[in-house]
Amino acid sequence: MPVFYRAGTRLARIPAAVFTLHQSAGLRWRSCRRPSAIVLLVSDRDQQRQSLQRALSVWGACRAFDLAEIEEIRKAAGRLLIVDLDLSRPATIVSASAALATHRQSGAPFLFLLRDMSPRSQMQANALGAQAILPAETPPSALLDKVGAMLGLLRDSGPETVLQRRFVRASAAFAGLLEAAGSDGPLPVQAINDSVEAINRAADDGNLDTWLDMVWQHDDATYQHCLLVSGLVAAFARKLGFGESDRQLMTTAAVLHDVGKARIPLDILRKPGRLTPAERAVICQHPQIGHDMLVAQGGFAPAVLAAVLSHHEMLDGSGYPHGIGADRIPDPVRMITICDIYAALIERRSYKAPMSPEEAFATLIGMGDKLDRDLLRAFGNVVLSSSVARLGKMTARPAASAAAEDAA
Repeated sequence: MPVFYRAGTRLARIPAAVFTLHQSAGLRWRSCRRPSAIVLLVSDRDQQRQSLQRALSVWGACRAFDLAEIEEIRKAAGRLLIVDLDLSRPATIVSASAALATHRQSGAPFLFLLRDMSPRSQMQANALGAQAILPAETPPSALLDKVGAMLGLLRDSGPETVLQRRFVRASAAFAGLLEAAGSDGPLPVQAINDSVEAINRAADDGNLDTWLDMVWQHDDATYQHCLLVSGLVAAFARKLGFGESDRQLMTTAAVLHDVGKARIPLDILRKPGRLTPAERAVICQHPQIGHDMLVAQGGFAPAVLAAVLSHHEMLDGSGYPHGIGADRIPDPVRMITICDIYAALIERRSYKAPMSPEEAFATLIGMGDKLDRDLLRAFGNVVLSSSVARLGKMTARPAASAAAEDAA
C-alpha cells in the first residue's frame, strides 16, 4: 500500500499490483450540451446575484436578471423563478409586479428570498406569487435542497440519493469558498472541510460515473471543473489505497487548486472562445494568486500549498508559473496535474467538443515526459478499462501538447 511521506510530500512508488487491469466498463462519456434555462433569478443585489447564479447552477442552467430588465424577465423561459428583492421599497414592488406578471399567470413556481421575514414582507411576497419563502441568509446547502425539491430533481429515495445529497453539499461549499475568495475575505475552512468530506464519501461509494453525471448538469464552468477534478482526485487516492488522513489532504488540495481563479476577471474566465496571449498571461497568474491567498491566511498544509502553486508545472520544466522540473514536483502535485488536465479535456468548451475518456487519456499519454508515467498508468485504472493495457504501446501524438495547452 502506498505511503504518503509528509516530510518530503513524496509518495512511495506504486507497487506493480496496482497496475493490474480492472475489468470495468470505464467512464461513460457525455456530449455535455448546454441546457436551456431551468432557473430564473431576479435580484437587486449585484454581488449576491452573481454568487447565487453560480450556486444555483448545480441544478442546470440559471439565468440571472437585475430587476431593471423588466422586458427580458417577461420573455425569459424557466421552470422556477427565484426572487431576491428588497420588498420594503414601494418602487421595487411595482417593478416586480410588472416583471413577474407573465410568469405568475402561467403558474410558474416562485421562491422568494426575504431579507425581512416580517408578516408584512411575507404577505407582500405571497401577493407577488410566492409559493415558497426562505430567509435571504439561508445556508447555500439548504437553499439548493429547496430548489432541487421544487424542481422535482432532488431524489427522496433510491441508490443515488445519498450521493446526490453529498454532491449538493459539496457544490454549496464551493459556493461559499469562491464567494469568499473573490471578495478578499477569509476562506471558510468549515466549508472547505465539508466539501472534502462529501467528496471523499462519494468516492467511497465507488460510483464515479454517477458523480460525473451530476457534474455535467452543473452549468457554471468553474464549479464544474473544481467538482470534476476533486472527484477524480478523491477516486484516484482511494484506488491507490491512501489512508483517510492522506485522502483528506489530497482532496483538500484538489478543492483549492484553482482558488486563485476567483480573482481572475470573469470576462476572461467566461470568454466564449480561445484566449489571446495577453488574456492567457492573466489566467496563468492564478496558481500564484491562490498560493499567496492561502499563505496569507495560514493554516494550510505544505502539500496543499504545493498543489495550488504547482499544478500547472510539467516534469520537463515547460509548465507555469515558475517552470520548475521533476526534481521539485512532488507526487501529490503530479497526481492533481494529471486529474486537472484530464478533466479539462473531457469538459465542454465553447470552442471545442469534449473528448471521450479514451481520447483524453491518449492525449495525456501523448504528453510524454511532461507527466509521470507510473502515476498516469495508475490513473488509467480509475477512468478507463482496456485503454490501460495499451499504455506501453502508445506514442506521443503531434496534437497532444496543443490539446493539453488548451486544457490548462
